[in-house]
Amino acid sequence: MPMFPVSLPSVWTIPAVAGVPALLGQSVKQGALAVASTTLASVLDDALISQAAGQWGIFSSTGECVLSAAHVLSVSAESRYQIATAPLEEGSFLAYNKVAAPRTHRIQMVCDGSEVGFTSTLSGSLLPQAFATLSGAGALYIRKAFFETLAVLEADLNLYSVITPETKHSNVNIIGHRWLRDARHGITMPVVEITLQEVRQADTPLYTTTAQPQGQSVVCGGMVPAQSTTFSLASVRDIV
Repeated sequence: MPMFPVSLPSVWTIPAVAGVPALLGQSVKQGALAVASTTLASVLDDALISQAAGQWGIFSSTGECVLSAAHVLSVSAESRYQIATAPLEEGSFLAYNKVAAPRTHRIQMVCDGSEVGFTSTLSGSLLPQAFATLSGAGALYIRKAFFETLAVLEADLNLYSVITPETKHSNVNIIGHRWLRDARHGITMPVVEITLQEVRQADTPLYTTTAQPQGQSVVCGGMVPAQSTTFSLASVRDIV
């Protein structure tokens, strides 16, 4: 089968869109359009990532993301009820009092070292940006600050909220975490699973008028100084 030569154009018509670099033979106008398209795509990606970060994660009571150095991979929750049972005669049993157990949340996050985690105690000791960029220690320091921030959050008694685009679960506290680093996810990108538990708050009743004096609430009457006592074996023998 004879092969006929195919003529190629001297200048290729390449569209100026995001992801296509400026090539030789393109006009200045096409190069400017390519640069503008790439820049606009980067800005749009950053805006979408920031918008998604505000809809997923763990947030404080003021609406601030407490772990901004990590991105959410998955969110799971578990809710269940418990029914109390009591044995009866002839092998039967009695079920009563269905009670809702505290809800448990698990959030899986990956720390890619792109931002600094939320904490006022660590933000004042950050490395200078220029030194961190030149030495390559920026991502390493951010990962270190992320784990330190997570340890502080795990030990405190503050209440947080788990937020997804559809729901918001308030009054939760971090009770534990576990992390994993492997080649599949990237050895420099630790994956952390954070466990949170619902905290139920209840008002303490104060009774001002009760049928019996011992039913009233305890009132602090101030400091009472300690008094010295005398003790002797003779007094013990008299009692015996």
